[in-house]
Amino acid sequence: MKKTIIYSGILFLILLISIGLYSTNEMKSKNSASATTSTPINTNETIITDPIVKDYINHSLQKWSSSDTMHYYLNEYKKGVGHVEVWPSKNKDVSIEISKIKKKSSDEYTHAVNITFAHRIVILDGKQKLNTRDTLTYKININQFGMPEALKDSNNQIIKLVKYSHKEE
Repeated sequence: MKKTIIYSGILFLILLISIGLYSTNEMKSKNSASATTSTPINTNETIITDPIVKDYINHSLQKWSSSDTMHYYLNEYKKGVGHVEVWPSKNKDVSIEISKIKKKSSDEYTHAVNITFAHRIVILDGKQKLNTRDTLTYKININQFGMPEALKDSNNQIIKLVKYSHKEE
């Protein structure tokens, strides 16, 4: 278990370094990340278009996105739902945006990540099949993300779900 946490932390740090290289690169190719206009909380926003980087970020955050999705559907559909099954989205149906958060002295989070799963299949209790579009917004502290001792701390400020947007299609 500890090795898995350490390896995932190391791989996530490598991912963040590669994202930094993409976002600071002046020359843009077809498969590189591209910067877009900023939003009120963000200083800049990078849409991840490279399939390898996008897939890596998606899999790095899958533990949290899966858990948060299960909690959302169990809370949203409280009446009679005891089991939620979420089918994995195809890579082409996942979009990821990363932005740096303006630093506040009281806030430990450094980046915001939006993961949108278009055409997601959710099955409630093995009966009710939903075709959804879900967007999860996280605040992440990349300075502590790879630290296994920080994951054990109940007051950690490594990753936090800020918003869950759900739409049935």
